[in-house]
Amino acid sequence: MTLAAILTLLLQILVILLLLVWWARWTPRGLAWAAFALLAAAGLSYLSSLLFHVPPYQAGCDGVCPGWRGYPLPTHHVLAENRVIFDGASFVRNAFFYYAVFLAYSAIVAWLIRYFRMTERGWSRWLLFILAVIIPLASPPLWLPPPQPAVSVADLRLVNNAARDWRWQLHLRGGMDRRLALEDIRPAPDGQGQRVCFRIYTWFYLPYQRAYIDLDEAGLRARDGREIPLTQSCWEGDEP
Repeated sequence: MTLAAILTLLLQILVILLLLVWWARWTPRGLAWAAFALLAAAGLSYLSSLLFHVPPYQAGCDGVCPGWRGYPLPTHHVLAENRVIFDGASFVRNAFFYYAVFLAYSAIVAWLIRYFRMTERGWSRWLLFILAVIIPLASPPLWLPPPQPAVSVADLRLVNNAARDWRWQLHLRGGMDRRLALEDIRPAPDGQGQRVCFRIYTWFYLPYQRAYIDLDEAGLRARDGREIPLTQSCWEGDEP
């Protein structure tokens, strides 16, 4: 582990300890809630390995670079031929991250319930309150970047051009499409220009579909593109 990773982990532990103290003082059942939150955090760490998937890729690599699953840290490493290796240390560190987030967000909700005296309100006020709690959970694709390969400046230009034309030239973006995450860049099947493959995330950062954009030889404009199900490959069965 690097020094930055160690300091981040220590900061997370400190935040968790402070939140545990807060919950213990807030309600007699605070520690029981903290125990439930720990189980939920482990579940969220596992869930992240299902939602966030970067397959093995070629962009910026000599050959094929391994992909990964999980967020914010890779809980699984995906090697060539889709061989998956579990990373227990990163799984635990992810669980610590989700534990801190879960405790903090639920503490905010608990404080708001008491502050607005929600126990004395009718069902309509409760409905509005629940919506106010859920909407921030649905919005991360609008402001939180997804996991994706790190590419060179030249490849990043292709990614930006493809993402731009996916929306403005090809008009493929729909109401469910909230975030594009690069999967790979390879030569187009017809040998003219490059094909950029994206994973599309929707609200709550749920994976929705894939999209591929074929750029011209200059890499400036889209020649073709479409959205396909996650079960299909951008490379027509030519994955590493």
